[in-house]
Amino acid sequence: MSKTWFLIHVFIYVAVFILISHRTYVYPESYTSSSFSTSDEYLSHTKGSPSCVSQQCHAEFMDQNTFMHSPVIHGKCRECHSAEAYPNKFGLELDQRSTCSRCHKVMEKEINSNKYVHGPIKNGDCTSCHDPHQSIQPFLLRQSYNKLCVSCHKQARLFTGGNIHKPVKDGNCGLCHDPHASNFKNRLIDVGVNLCMLCHENIVTGMANKHIHTPIIKSGCNGCHDPHAGAFTLQLKKSKKQICFTCHEEKKKEVEQYTRRHAPAYEGRCLACHSPHYSEDKNLLIDKIDTLCFNCHKETDAWREKRFKHGPVVQGNCTACHNPHGSDNVYILRLPFPHKFYSAYDKGKYELCFLCHVESLVTAEKTTSITRFRNGETNLHWVHVKQKKGRTCRACHDVHASEQEGRIRDSFLMGIIEMDFEYSQTDTGGSCLAGCHGEKSYDRINRVMYER
Repeated sequence: MSKTWFLIHVFIYVAVFILISHRTYVYPESYTSSSFSTSDEYLSHTKGSPSCVSQQCHAEFMDQNTFMHSPVIHGKCRECHSAEAYPNKFGLELDQRSTCSRCHKVMEKEINSNKYVHGPIKNGDCTSCHDPHQSIQPFLLRQSYNKLCVSCHKQARLFTGGNIHKPVKDGNCGLCHDPHASNFKNRLIDVGVNLCMLCHENIVTGMANKHIHTPIIKSGCNGCHDPHAGAFTLQLKKSKKQICFTCHEEKKKEVEQYTRRHAPAYEGRCLACHSPHYSEDKNLLIDKIDTLCFNCHKETDAWREKRFKHGPVVQGNCTACHNPHGSDNVYILRLPFPHKFYSAYDKGKYELCFLCHVESLVTAEKTTSITRFRNGETNLHWVHVKQKKGRTCRACHDVHASEQEGRIRDSFLMGIIEMDFEYSQTDTGGSCLAGCHGEKSYDRINRVMYER
């Protein structure tokens, strides 16, 4: 026999020997862990095995990840896998929830007592979110919260935009949503503003205020804010200029119709005056009315220091005369009032003043009670107003505040010239010296006589 044939025979004998020697260690397909057809096959497979996890079997579970399921740690594989469950895959109950609930009894009780149950749990598919053996994520999650949730909830809009809610950005969906079950829609862990209070603690004290914005009471913060993300600051559903008009459409129409518009209202800067959440002041004002006005109209703050103030100024109620949103009258006054120095009395011209003062103040020629500004019985208001070049109220009176009795102006403009105005009061009358005439006196008891 030649050397070549000898080597060929040796090779054949060695190959046959190897096949024969390894035959008993190759399990047939019916013996793989995922395809046992009977409980006997499963029991035969596990017979005599001290542990399911070894270098030869299920070695992938030897990797010590951060978090491991307790039965895996303690080698209690049969807590979940059982002969009775075969031929089901891996010897598991088809309804995984029934398997999990044997240990997680508190969770099962919670699920059964809540109205809204997460789909995977309802379908008995706990392992769609949790790895039953080990994971690098807390709670044995298969992925981080945000990646796990978006694998099913593929609503990109919820997670995009220039302003993303911090829990969303951090991937902490479970901060607001219960991953298993809840009695609140969308499986929120609480309802309305109570949910937001968990993080926004300032709301807790704020809700004790006298006036609360209606959307907060009715629907919580979601009326104005998107809880996930948005294009506008603070996740507002619309821009600051538009968000208020979503509900207050009548105010938008009101402002647009005026010929004279208050800038903050017309420009949509509602928050310059109003709190979007709560306030101790009516109409959700962020401060007292006069303080708000003086924040912008700083030059008028000096009125507070004057000796004699108009009633609304004393009360700090600028809106008694001015409409804070707009008006068709000068200085956004609520009702008509002559702006010129000279303006004869006509019905309807002085409506603003007659909100508080009686109209007979300027229509009655004679009186003994309507006004103290009279010479004998002659009503001097009537004298000033009821003529062709009638003086308006503000010709003599400062409508806000003055250093002189009766809020008589300290000075007034005649064209471009500022003239001093001196007034003195007596027990029964008084006198005034103005640039428009020499000193004149009046007395309610002893009428001062003047030539006509």
